[in-house]
Amino acid sequence: MKTILLSLIITLAAATANAERNPFFVFDNGLRDENLKTIDAQLNLVKETGFAGLSWRTDEPDRVKQVLNGAKQRGMKMFVMYCDLNLKDGKLVHDTRLKEIIELCKGTDTIIWPNMLSKQFKNSDPAGDDIAVAGLRDLADLCAANGLRIAIYPHVNFWVHRVEDALRVAKKVNRKNVGVTFNLCHALLDGAEARIPALIEEAAPYLFVATINGADSGASKITEVDRIIQTLDKGTYDVGAVLKKLKAVGFRGPIGLQCYNIKGDPKALLPGSMAAWRKMSGALQ
Repeated sequence: MKTILLSLIITLAAATANAERNPFFVFDNGLRDENLKTIDAQLNLVKETGFAGLSWRTDEPDRVKQVLNGAKQRGMKMFVMYCDLNLKDGKLVHDTRLKEIIELCKGTDTIIWPNMLSKQFKNSDPAGDDIAVAGLRDLADLCAANGLRIAIYPHVNFWVHRVEDALRVAKKVNRKNVGVTFNLCHALLDGAEARIPALIEEAAPYLFVATINGADSGASKITEVDRIIQTLDKGTYDVGAVLKKLKAVGFRGPIGLQCYNIKGDPKALLPGSMAAWRKMSGALQ
């Protein structure tokens, strides 16, 4: 009897440790389908598939509140809130709804997840840094007042084009609640496949969020997005090696499943990605 109890305690402890490290969430772009038109339907699928929660995007505050409350009721959470920040006319401009959304997220530990784009500055151009830093410090103060963090989201062909840009800006902002995101698909689209372990290591002190997806090794062009963003159970690229590196640098934050432009029924596709995640993450225990 004692042996059985000890075994159960060890199993529960391992499960708890695993749950605390790297909760796995799904991008809301993986929940769009004719049969998933309501927020409740989307949240139900997230729960049924086994994800810890989901991302959301800048939306009407009432809808954001519905996502926050609906996720909580199902024992999940909204891990990140995606938004656009635009370097324009000497200012960092954002959607007017963002302030109210941040206040709605108070106490939820949701991470504000901004991409940063500009027509004024070329991709990766540090000439825009002063504008970005000033605007991000203001946003960081608002987030800090609500107990939230910011993880800059690198996006190919945006001003913050790569994770190196996000790091440069985050270091200059110099706020404890401002960090970066490592996006596997955007690193691959940037042709950085060989440098991914080094990029993760460089980002580690500022890394708040990571995202993964299935992909083909050797695909590195924007025209090959279908090969670079696949379900997690597809592709020749070794995503398990990315998870191993994230573990090696001590990353314990949330990891998201990128689903952009993946065709098909989410109810049929997401279980395969979840099975792949469980296999990959289980191999790291």
